[in-house]
Parts: sequence; C-alpha cells; structure tokens
Amino acid sequence: MQTLQELPLLQHLSTKRRQEILAAGLLEHYEKGAALFHQGEDAAAIWLILKGWVHLVRASTQAEDGVVIFTVTPDEILCGVSAITADRYNVSAVAGTACTTFRIPADIFDDALRHEPTAAYDVAQLCIRRMQHIAQQYGAMAEPVASRIVRTILRLRTQFGSTLPVTHRELAQMSWTTTESAIRSVRKLKHDGYLTGTRGLLTVRNANALARLVHESNGHGGLTPVLHACHRG
Repeated sequence: MQTLQELPLLQHLSTKRRQEILAAGLLEHYEKGAALFHQGEDAAAIWLILKGWVHLVRASTQAEDGVVIFTVTPDEILCGVSAITADRYNVSAVAGTACTTFRIPADIFDDALRHEPTAAYDVAQLCIRRMQHIAQQYGAMAEPVASRIVRTILRLRTQFGSTLPVTHRELAQMSWTTTESAIRSVRKLKHDGYLTGTRGLLTVRNANALARLVHESNGHGGLTPVLHACHRG
C-alpha cells in the first residue's frame, strides 16, 4: 500500500495544499460490507481508496440491493466524486473487501481542484475513464447474462489477480443480473474447468479460454452451453 505522500494525486498538489489536505483528512478502516456513505446522504467528503476495493451501488428504491455501477480500487482511487458537483451522493459506497481509506472534507478538496490545475486534470482523467467503463457496462446489457458474468470475472481478474474475493451476490450486482443467474453461470463454468473456488472466493484457471468464450459468443454461440444453464437473468 502506498503512503499518502506517495499518491500521485497528492504529489501533484503544491506543498502547502498537500499539507492542508493531510492535516484535514482522516485515515479510516472498513470491514467488508461496511458502507462509506449511502445514496441520498449529504455529500460531505471525498475518499481516497488506499487498500482494498469499494463498490459504488445504485438503487432505485431503498428496498432493493441495487446494481454495482463501478468498483473503486487503489488504481482508480477516488470515491465520492458526487461531492465535487452535487449536494448529495447519487450512489452508495460499500466495501467489497476490508479496505483502508483517507477521507477528505469536500470543501477542502473542491478548493484544491479550483486552484491546482495539474491535480484537477488528474481527477478529470479518472472521471473520464470511469464514464467510459460505465458506458461499456451499459453497452454490454444487450449481451446474454452468461457473457456479462464472464466479462465481469475477467475484469476483476485484471484488477485483482486470479483469485477473486467475490460472492455470487456481488458478481450478480456487478453483472446487472440476479443472484440465481450468477450461481448457475458460475456452477457451469466450474463444471467446465474454467473456474474453481469456495464460498466467497473464485479462482480463474484459464483467463485466455474465458476471453475466447466471450469473443466467440458475439455471433458464434461460444457461450451456448453456459447460456443453457442460465437462460434467465
């Protein structure tokens, strides 16, 4: 885990501004499943994700689980960007693993962006990459459920390595489908030798073969066996 002083986002601030943020911020630790903030709450802070990963979850009602719009890791680092432009958070942030964060008051972070162009450019790049990812997610909605599940697994592998600390429920939320469909898809992928795993953990045995499944499914039916196992979602 990088120290706060090593973070590129803070290194690109002036010394005075960096010291101000470090003095005003708070280092925090969250267990898996804990909420950093909830959709609809006053947007009072920005979080830097130093270790672990955090799901950004959007729900249309308080009663539903919602879908995972994006997963923030130390690479994407910035969580709670609603605080830059809005009065309230438009998603909830839920720890996908145990994580370490640095919470910065929104007014101090906003002032830094207004006066530190290099840091503002860094934040703009992060937000653009996030929007591109979300657009790709929406585009994938036209694909079969099995394809979406495999794409999510491959994306998580790129971020976190071959062993993924993810539950069926989380996989479903990230793939915009039901938990039952995720269970059926994973069961079939395990049966066919693409995955192994135990409760709360998945291990990718052959990422190249999984990628070929998705590629072949675009008009060639490469995921047909899996689709038969998870025909609804």
